Amino acid sequence: MQIAFLSNNPLNSVVVDAGTGQRLYNICTPYGVGKRKTTIHDAWGRTVAKYKRRWGRDQIELYGMTRSVSSWLPSDSLFTRSRRFVAPNGRTYVWKKLWGKSKFKVRAFAALPAFAKCSPIIVQLVDHHTNQVVARSHNARSSLWSSKRISIEVDPQVVPVLDAIVLSFIICEKDRRDQEEATAATSAVIV
Repeated sequence: MQIAFLSNNPLNSVVVDAGTGQRLYNICTPYGVGKRKTTIHDAWGRTVAKYKRRWGRDQIELYGMTRSVSSWLPSDSLFTRSRRFVAPNGRTYVWKKLWGKSKFKVRAFAALPAFAKCSPIIVQLVDHHTNQVVARSHNARSSLWSSKRISIEVDPQVVPVLDAIVLSFIICEKDRRDQEEATAATSAVIV
């Protein structure tokens, strides 16, 4: 299954099944100063998750349980940007950033269309227990004006935990973009 964000802003986007066009989620973050809350609604308008950002105390709410982001989606280690979470199915998954651009490596996704096999990969989700890649993101860009849309190729076995995958992805993608912006700002000051 391939899901696509219709906006380049993962915190304000409609998410659809790219194959059918069916709406899966509506992700919205009202504009405001201070406390920011992103809400993920399913296709029927039910709230499935919330991501609340507060200085040093970010929280998620998923399936009625509230946890700190640092306990639900901790960094894998001090020396990596990988983030791990335990999904509702009890399995641990790890988002891993791939450095640079690489060609799509076909393992579990042999039936993908040709365009997907050559897309740059930004992050991939790995089942910690089997080391199998279960999801890959494509075309995530930091610029709000980019024409490239974010999409995630999801292995059918993890579709039942798609809510948790989407929530964890938008948090990781927001952090990645924030870090990119900070690096660009620092580079501009140094030059």
